[in-house]
Amino acid sequence: MGIFFFSCENTITDIPVDINYGVVINEINYRSSDSFNPEDWLELYNPTNETIAMDLWIFKDDNNNTFTIPENTILSAGDFIVLCKDVAAFESQFPQVANFIGDFGFGLSGGGELLRLFDSNEQLVDKVEYNDIAPWPTEPDGTGSTLELINPYLENDMASNWATSNAEGGTPGTENSVYDDK
Repeated sequence: MGIFFFSCENTITDIPVDINYGVVINEINYRSSDSFNPEDWLELYNPTNETIAMDLWIFKDDNNNTFTIPENTILSAGDFIVLCKDVAAFESQFPQVANFIGDFGFGLSGGGELLRLFDSNEQLVDKVEYNDIAPWPTEPDGTGSTLELINPYLENDMASNWATSNAEGGTPGTENSVYDDK
């Protein structure tokens, strides 16, 4: 595998730069609509001012299914990367998105579950336990919407910090369609 450098022109602005939270789980597509199905995916965002080497980081679901991020994967400051279940399905629905990797090969639960991101030393970097019932947004469950974190500096394990994407199919690899600077 080659070296991955991900860059995006549309990055979230007006966020505090003195806080370093590291990579966050920023968007989740866990159950697509029947008419638009890129399979499951999640987006990671680097809100820091630092480039982060994600070599051999591990994504795990509730059942401890794992996906190891390939060596030489670099996430630049302010950039996004999408982890997708099925690369071919994702590419067919999002041909304009270039900053993705996969195949993680297992699905995300339509009824909610715990998602975790670990660094190469197996230290927990981020986690979110989403659900498809209130107080979590319910629209992403089969309608073609995604769950979007409203601000990367908020605790992403709280339902109140997530919203339904305003863009059909979500915003993989780019700034979320919803943003709140609270």
